[in-house]
Amino acid sequence: MQEHGISMGLGRIKLRHLQCLVAIAAYRQMGKAADALGISQPAISKTLAELEDVVQAQLVVRGKRGASLTDKGRVLLGYAGSSLRTLREGLDHVSSAVRDDAAVIAIGTLPTVAPTIGPQAASLFKRQWPSVRLSVHTGVNAGLLALLKQGELDLVLGRVAEPSEMLGLSYEHLYEEPVVVVARPGHPLARARRVEPEEIAACGMVVPLPGTAIRHTIDSYMVRHGVGVGREAIETLSDAFARSYVAHTDAVWMIALGVVEHDLRAGSLVRLACDTQHTSASVGLTLRSDAVPSHAVRALIECIRAAAAQRREQAEGNA
Repeated sequence: MQEHGISMGLGRIKLRHLQCLVAIAAYRQMGKAADALGISQPAISKTLAELEDVVQAQLVVRGKRGASLTDKGRVLLGYAGSSLRTLREGLDHVSSAVRDDAAVIAIGTLPTVAPTIGPQAASLFKRQWPSVRLSVHTGVNAGLLALLKQGELDLVLGRVAEPSEMLGLSYEHLYEEPVVVVARPGHPLARARRVEPEEIAACGMVVPLPGTAIRHTIDSYMVRHGVGVGREAIETLSDAFARSYVAHTDAVWMIALGVVEHDLRAGSLVRLACDTQHTSASVGLTLRSDAVPSHAVRALIECIRAAAAQRREQAEGNA
């Protein structure tokens, strides 16, 4: 009877159910997921309810900060993404054999990683494969990994995720990236020999959004020093907004070093003497475990590794 019930459940699952779950995981908001699928929000809510009815389990929790997957939702996501990817690859092989030199490689990258090794790796790659188009997408780590599982992305440059989110994926460490505290030139704390966490909190902080890997690092750092980011903090993933805001106020920006390296060299921002040496976190390359990369994707991976090696050497030289 149990096998018969499972078979009946499989027969009720449609492609739109799997697409719905993957979209919610990627965008973390029902409205944005609906827009991505080209349907209304009531329609995506109905589709999700149908899927939860089939599996007899809650897959998504909705809250003030958006929609998040339950443990069972994350497990099903791994298989849903794999199923959609397999179907897409099968259709590609049936329709036509895509040549490497006519391909498009889709890269996912965190906003805090995008300015570092990505451009250098892309430059190296385009010298070797000038006719291959690179499509670069930014977003939060969980969303990028969901798109990777779905087959919408070929690789992701970001942080290692929780084990439950890494089902069907492999992670390769590339380099360590520290968090720094920066402010405008002439800031009251700019000439201080040592700046304490409570001082930067008192200035008002600009920090990444909750739920991101780097925000977790920042929150942990502040809590270790007995303070928080404060209610007056501004939360954003927009580097352009943060850069402009701290340029016109006494607020400080706590962000990954790679995001502001150019600003520090140009002198448009200054690094405050706040000891953040224990905030370094791994940045790496995430791939699908069962995927067989094309020649072009393998070449891009080698360029990414080369760019990461050069960044490690530079960091060791500056240490």
